[in-house]
Amino acid sequence: MKKAIFEGVCTALVTPFDENNNLDFSACEKLIEQQTKSGIDAILILGSTGESFALSTEERTNFTRFVRKILPRTCKLIVGAGGNIPSETIRLANEAKSLGADACLVTTPYFNRCTQNGIIQHFEKICQNVDLPMIVYNIPSRSGVNIQPDTMKTLATFDNIVGLKEANGEIGHILEMFHSVQRDLPIYCGNDNLNHIFAKLEASGTISVTSNVFPSEIKNQWKDGNLKLHNKLFKFNNLMFCEPNPIPVKYALSKIGIIKNNLRLPLTPLETQHQTLIDTELKRLGVI
Repeated sequence: MKKAIFEGVCTALVTPFDENNNLDFSACEKLIEQQTKSGIDAILILGSTGESFALSTEERTNFTRFVRKILPRTCKLIVGAGGNIPSETIRLANEAKSLGADACLVTTPYFNRCTQNGIIQHFEKICQNVDLPMIVYNIPSRSGVNIQPDTMKTLATFDNIVGLKEANGEIGHILEMFHSVQRDLPIYCGNDNLNHIFAKLEASGTISVTSNVFPSEIKNQWKDGNLKLHNKLFKFNNLMFCEPNPIPVKYALSKIGIIKNNLRLPLTPLETQHQTLIDTELKRLGVI
């Protein structure tokens, strides 16, 4: 198996905005301090949880530079670099490398719904022009295309593809993917409600949304394969997707005083009925 960029828990970090909807570096520092004190193994920025679609090129650069500056080197930095065309992903990945990223996360092309051969050629073109370790992100619910296990087997032969973030929640697909590529490269859980299953399958780690709010709990759950912790967080994990991510997790973080509850359009504030559900769960979990 290829060497893992990280083993354990990576937090898919939100991007905090201030009351004027500018990058909130102070809140970001507070959030990262909470993460590193909890022993989180890696931080992913500028993914879907990080509202990368809503940031300008300059903001992406400034945010990456800031996070790299304050993040301890013991905690790996992974930067989202997915795009719909290879040339844009190549640009983003190479910039991430120049700013000190340890790896990049690259999703499948979205909206155009290419074939499996198109997926292979897309990643092959990127790998030919990027000298940075790359984790492939399979998230058919957002991209509209699913990486088949045989396709991932081919992608695993590319030198700088060093991992898979699997966010297809179908158990049959997950088992096939593990059977096909687990001996070749690390697999990371992309759905918090499946952390326990991935841990039992001996995945290399999880890339978590919930760990924005509960970093210590997700770290302990992953380390110990703790079914009790899994059950404790199960409802909260599901609530983090009651509306499109990162709407719920930003609301939860604002309730515990880490960031302000600011999003950029087309994302809108959490609806009232979902606020009540998350408030109830945060009270049950003892953080508000």
